[in-house]
This record gives sequence, structure tokens and C-alpha cells, in this order.
Amino acid sequence: MQGDVRACLRQIHQLPVPTLDYLPLWLETLRRSLAADGVAALWCHASGDPAEASGATCWYAPQAPASACERLAASGWAMPPVAELQRSLSHGEMLRGHARRSRGCAGALPTTFRRPPELDRCLPDGDLLDVCLLPVPRATGDAVERSDRDDASVAAPIGALRLLVSRRRSRPRFSAREVTAFETAAAEFTTAPERPNFPPLTAMTPPVPNLWPEASGDIGDDVAGTLVWHRRQPEWADPAALALMHRVWRPMPGRAWPDACVVVQACQSLADELTLHPSDAVSPGVQVCKAVAVPGGTLHLHATHLCGMGGRTTERVRIALHLAVPPTLRLLQRLWGTALTPVQREIAMRLLAGQSRSQTREACAIGVQTLKTHLSLMRARLDPVRDASLLLGLGGSGATGNADRM
Repeated sequence: MQGDVRACLRQIHQLPVPTLDYLPLWLETLRRSLAADGVAALWCHASGDPAEASGATCWYAPQAPASACERLAASGWAMPPVAELQRSLSHGEMLRGHARRSRGCAGALPTTFRRPPELDRCLPDGDLLDVCLLPVPRATGDAVERSDRDDASVAAPIGALRLLVSRRRSRPRFSAREVTAFETAAAEFTTAPERPNFPPLTAMTPPVPNLWPEASGDIGDDVAGTLVWHRRQPEWADPAALALMHRVWRPMPGRAWPDACVVVQACQSLADELTLHPSDAVSPGVQVCKAVAVPGGTLHLHATHLCGMGGRTTERVRIALHLAVPPTLRLLQRLWGTALTPVQREIAMRLLAGQSRSQTREACAIGVQTLKTHLSLMRARLDPVRDASLLLGLGGSGATGNADRM
């Protein structure tokens, strides 16, 4: 793994957002750096929050087919209890369960880390890197997000986290260097950031989520979709809504779909709530809303009765879904798209977040002249049109006043 990728993963860990918010971006960055074909994350929440199922295992597997997730959800398998993992991993260790093919042999090396066959089907059938760890609580980021979010959308902190990366059998096996790079990157979850967290970018947070953001394929961009709900299941959904519905799964013995999909559960609760309102022409505009914390941000759901001919409401429910990604993640991705070095991106991130130059120098462990040199190089490398908003923020505290005087 190149040093630039390691710096990117470290910068993601320093963002003032909960672990679930940046987990998809972290996994996608790791997958590309390791040239892997599939990634997945499983977790249990730490506290006994009554809003969360006690000890319930959730998972996010963006490359896994829905049928494989359904089989895993119906199998009833779950991670060990958080209390048991806390006793065995009390000093920041990692539980390793890699399934690597031995040289000259098509089979996998034996492992003592239990992994059910249903979980293996969610990932490509080649080399598999698998670790389980206890993430360090992100008190600063969680406190910021809890104050900005609605109480219903805040999930309890992650108590145990399992990370999996896999390649297809036709691809080369993971090298020892790649295994070490994966474990080093995963170990970041078990330690506090070496430098202080970036301050929150409260000024960039929109007061009301935009229900129709511009379409984009980036992992850290907002996503919006629409579906039609009828008789306790989706009757129609566009590709974006279908992807959002499959975002989080939980074990659910018996019928896996739609009970095991957290987002689908939220859609059903909105449909049930709408049934409390009469489905006639008197109340065609009744809308119910819900916010759910999912990997990548907060999912906002808005449901209304679908109107038929003559304007009368029907039994069908139209649900608009919007995944609002934290502004900090969007800003970091914009910085990644520039020609700046990892250190220069961190400098820009701190100045844009409102830190002064002295605070930025202290956090980055650089001198006055070094910071001036970096700022000069950054202004020369940024595009004056495409990166205009970044250039305006490179002056740190008091930059606006200096610009006005000039």
C-alpha cells in the first residue's frame, strides 16, 4: 500500500464524524488500494440502548448480492457478544481469521476464527482477509453529530467491528505485504488519532436536506431515490432506492426479506404510520418522515400516499429516500481530487474548518516558514475556477477580513 493511501485512510479516521458515517469511504479506499473484489463490515453496538437491539449484528456488504445477504440474515448467525469480545480483546488486539490459499494449493489455509458458509457467500471465493476488533469511542465526533442530528437518527457507538476484504479465486493471492498493510490500516480503529480531530464544519451543514441532489457515482456523495410501497413490500424502486434499501442487514430467522433490511423496516414503519390517516381526497398531502443512521450518513425518508386518477389517494405509498453525507466527507473528497500532497490536504482541511494558522502548525508539527511554503504551493496547484472555494479558505482565521482589505 502506497504512503498516499495510508495518509488518506488516516485522514478519514481523524474526521469528526461517527465511525459508521465514514466506514463506506474507508472500505472503498482500502478495496481500491488492495485491488480487492469485495469488502464487508459487521458490527455490534456498544451500549444497551433500548432503541437498538441488544447484541444485534448488523452488516454492510456493498458488493454482495442480495440473495447471499438474505441467506446470511435467515441463518441466525451472529457475532460473539460485545462483553465477551471486550474480555478477549481488552488491550487493543485484533482477532485474525484470514483464509489465504497456500502456495501451489487451491484450498485455503485452516483458520480458527469461525465464519459461517453464508458469510463466505457474501464475498468472492478467493483469498479472504478477516479481522475483528474493538473500535476506540469517538467521543468528540459523536457528540457533535448527536447535537446536529435528530434523536431518532442517532445510533449507539460501535462496540465490536469485523472487517473483511476478499479477492476472486482467479486473482493472485494476497501477499504478505498486503496482509500487513490491511492489518495496519484496520488497527487505526483501535487507537485514538495521533493528532486532534478536525473541528466540525458546522457552517457547511445545510439546514434542510436537499431531496434531489445531483446524480453522482462517488461513494461519498449524497444519494437520492424513489420507491413505491404496497402491501408490506416494495412494488417498484429506481436503482438508487434499491441500493439504499440493501445498505444494512441484520440476522432475522425465517423470512429474510424484507425483515432483515434496516432501511426496509423504516419504509414499512412509515407505510404503517400513513395508514393512520384516511386514504381519501381530504388528506392527499399528508407526509410522514423518518431519519435513520446508516453507513455513510443519515438516511432521510419522506412518505406520502400515491394519488391515482382524479386526485384520490390510493393504498400505495411513495417514499423518497435521501442519504445525506456529512459535509466533512464531501470536503475531504474534493481535496483528494486536487494535486495536493497528503500534508497539504490536512492543512487545507484544518484551515477550511476554522482553525487558525498557529493551531494548524501545532497540529501538523510544522514551522511558520514551512506552512507559508505549503500555502504558496497549494495556491499554485489549485485551479482558480474549479477550486475557488478551497482557495478562499486557505487563509485560516481572519482570511475574509484580509481579502476585504485587499
